[in-house]
Amino acid sequence: MSKIKNIDELLKKGKIKLWIDLKPALSEEELEIRIRRDFDIFKNKTFKNSLDRLLPKKMIETIVTLSQINPNKKVNEITKQERKNLIALLKKFEITITGFRPIEEAIVTAGGISTKEIHPKTMASKLVKGLYFAGEIIDVDSYTGRI
Repeated sequence: MSKIKNIDELLKKGKIKLWIDLKPALSEEELEIRIRRDFDIFKNKTFKNSLDRLLPKKMIETIVTLSQINPNKKVNEITKQERKNLIALLKKFEITITGFRPIEEAIVTAGGISTKEIHPKTMASKLVKGLYFAGEIIDVDSYTGRI
């Protein structure tokens, strides 16, 4: 197998699938407890209006749609299986990358943590033990917004 150096090479081979754990700090069991607690608090709310404490506002509509739970269903009517499906979605959120967005939509950022203060192989801080960096927090100028 040849070593792939960048996303352009990967995309030439086809679509790229990524799975993201949207709640990495919680095990499935802990997430179940968290969701049940939120649903107890918001038992008379609709599903689409019950996720404010669990997810960023911009993700709620997507998660509601992908969960296949009726957005207008009261949370006290959501079944155990629907909750399990929601947990599975949050723990293994799938994204398929098919190409890049137009360059006109790209964002350029500047500034951040100096690369001289970061171990390049581990992305660990050279100044603070246990601190790691990724993304736009690092002082590297480039196009972003590519998917």
